[in-house]
Amino acid sequence: MAQNEFYAKLPFSLNENEKVVDTVKPVWGGYFLRNSLGGIFSTFFLALLISLGAASVSLVAALITFFVILIIGIALSLVSAKISYGKFTVWITDQRIVSASGFIGFHTESLPLENITDVVINRGLIDRLLNLSSIMAVPMGGMVIYGRRSNISTVGFIPALHPDDATKLQKLIFDLKNARIKALKEG
Repeated sequence: MAQNEFYAKLPFSLNENEKVVDTVKPVWGGYFLRNSLGGIFSTFFLALLISLGAASVSLVAALITFFVILIIGIALSLVSAKISYGKFTVWITDQRIVSASGFIGFHTESLPLENITDVVINRGLIDRLLNLSSIMAVPMGGMVIYGRRSNISTVGFIPALHPDDATKLQKLIFDLKNARIKALKEG
């Protein structure tokens, strides 16, 4: 694909003289598990609580209720994870980090490189089990938040990366940040 075609398909506009340096997609299986496990566990406990209430009617009704809720919840969790993976991409440019994500809708956010104070590599329980890492670019005045379920912007959060890729990406972001700060001082 020609470079102009690549830039034309981006879901955001580039600034003057801005170039995309890297495009990052999480590892499919790791992203899928990270985003579906929470829903599956929540569904299990919800189904358990509701079926306990149905147990006062009959044991058969309780079991049917439990399995129906569990199957629906698992299916929704899996579909949600698949759809959100398709919409999740991070672009590292020579000026900023741009993240695109969504489930039903779609949104993009950006974090200027000069506003990054740290790039943290995390290996939580799920990451360790799957031999993956996550990265969080911490913005000035920001805090590290792992995961996506919060009302705080997570534009710099990139889950489910191979550990070597996470280390290389961390170095790339620091190098680009330093080059950006140098260019802004000179310009």
